[in-house]
Amino acid sequence: MPEIPQRIKVVNGEFAPEFPDECEPHTPSPPGYHARFDWMQEMAKTHVQRQCKSCGLWAVWEPKPHMPADMPTTVNEHVRE
Repeated sequence: MPEIPQRIKVVNGEFAPEFPDECEPHTPSPPGYHARFDWMQEMAKTHVQRQCKSCGLWAVWEPKPHMPADMPTTVNEHVRE
């Protein structure tokens, strides 16, 4: 699958979409490198990560095909609201 061109900017040291209204919902993740790394390792057990079709950020997590549809979209209670 070809990569989607990234339409992003840096805001407060974080990547953010240039046109957030055009994006599909990004999966929230915890702040901080180590917390995010641990969270991603847990998410990878039950979800797959893919690029947002609008901005190109790898910020959309979807349940793996063999997982029930009612699986929670986050596995960490420390997720930004």
